[in-house]
Amino acid sequence: MTMTTSPTDAHAGDHASASSVRPYVAPTGAAAWITTGDHKRIGRLFAGFALLFGLATAAVGALLSLERVDESSKVVLQADSIVQLFSLYRYALIYLVSLPLLLGVAIAVVPLQVGARGISFPRAAAMSFWMWLVGGGLMIGAYAANGGPGGGDTQAVSLFLVSLIMVLVALVTVGVCLTTTVLTGRAAGMKLEQVPALAWAAMVTGVGLVVSLPVVIGNLVMLTIDHRYGQTLFGGNAGVAKYIDVAVRQPQIYLYVVPVLGIVADIVATASRVRQAVRGPLFAAIGLSVVLGIGVDMQASVNPDVRNQFLFIFASVAFVLPLVMVLGWVALALKNGKTRATGALVLAIFSLLLLVAAGLLGALTGFERLGLVGSTYETGHLNLVIGAGILAGLAGLAHWWPKLSGRLLADALVKLLALPAAGAVVLIGVMEIVIGLADKVPADKVKDTGSSMAQAAGVVGFVGQVLLLVVLVAFAGLLVRASRGGDAAGDDPWDGQTLEWATPSPAPADNFASLPVVTSAEPLLDLKHAGKDA
Repeated sequence: MTMTTSPTDAHAGDHASASSVRPYVAPTGAAAWITTGDHKRIGRLFAGFALLFGLATAAVGALLSLERVDESSKVVLQADSIVQLFSLYRYALIYLVSLPLLLGVAIAVVPLQVGARGISFPRAAAMSFWMWLVGGGLMIGAYAANGGPGGGDTQAVSLFLVSLIMVLVALVTVGVCLTTTVLTGRAAGMKLEQVPALAWAAMVTGVGLVVSLPVVIGNLVMLTIDHRYGQTLFGGNAGVAKYIDVAVRQPQIYLYVVPVLGIVADIVATASRVRQAVRGPLFAAIGLSVVLGIGVDMQASVNPDVRNQFLFIFASVAFVLPLVMVLGWVALALKNGKTRATGALVLAIFSLLLLVAAGLLGALTGFERLGLVGSTYETGHLNLVIGAGILAGLAGLAHWWPKLSGRLLADALVKLLALPAAGAVVLIGVMEIVIGLADKVPADKVKDTGSSMAQAAGVVGFVGQVLLLVVLVAFAGLLVRASRGGDAAGDDPWDGQTLEWATPSPAPADNFASLPVVTSAEPLLDLKHAGKDA
């Protein structure tokens, strides 16, 4: 028997089917942040958790400095714990604090700068945050369980290797997303040479991460397999460090702070309030810094104790050149402009000066006859380089937070924090450099150094770490305070020149309703002049 449906019944069925479909309701509150694909939220998540990791890392650094104060007794830690915490301090400072902080600023800002509706591969960008966060938590857990390079617990060492793989894969993914956004997501008419400096720096840094970090990941995969099945090729727990140390030493660490140059250049360009005529040398300097900062090509897989001496010396010395070029560009921009001294500008200038000083000091490390490699001199240099990255990250947040949140930070308080922030980095790094020059103290040996200078460095370093801790807490407080009840920022609080200031504050989910064809490197300035002419 065949069943038929009358037209009336068919329409009724359609109505019932339509009424049963519930309209999509966008998640709100915590769920909106957890499931977000909005680059502005992903960038803020990276930056926020990087600041939290920064608090923990500064606390670890304070403990290590405290141990150096009295060489005759164990103040807090056991001798084997000191080696593990020193390793944790280095890896966390780079991969959980400075680099994610800088990349977080880039993720939040770069799509706005190039006129994109969002970041390329938004779900991959969101995944990278959660992978990085989980990997960072597992890394800290591995160290707590006596893991890490040279740790005493085999399973915890394996956990460290897996967690570091997760962190590095996440950062490589971020590099792919940022590079693709700049290459393919630019507004109509915007040429590659017309993108803002941060967008250019993010793109070339992304290329550097994609080129270099997979080498480290490959090493980690081999170490993990060997460590899990026999420990016959790479020396077991004790042999882990020397096969991956290239990732936390000069010149590779320079690659991780290349976004500093873009952040500083964009803040200076905005603060100067004039068009920047000389862009080619600036972009060339930023690109050159990436080339010189890729240090994984200097590892020797057969004998990791032997470096490619020529490349190491060349990169260590030559890295000063792009830093000086950027410093000259900044000085010229400030001289020719009508500069407005914001808190972000003060932080940015301090960051660049610290990085230039670190580059000059790092050039000495390239000459192994001085005996500085492996000493506290290298640790001090690392602190200066990565500290400059942290300061630039804070400057970037202060500068672009009005666009991301719609609220202004208290600029006078940001200026007030700038000097203690720079002073903290100097205190942490310089005394390590001094005792490295004087006594050649091994970087991870804080006991029985036989030097009163080393003990004095412990006091100075402890003060610096505590000061940095206070600065990070205060800055985080400023961000929270501004987000909850700060003054309304307006769409263009800094009288900007680039596209991120052409959209409402806070920027909507899709960034731009419409955009004109871009014809110069300062498209918003073009629009302002066109409005005046009209």
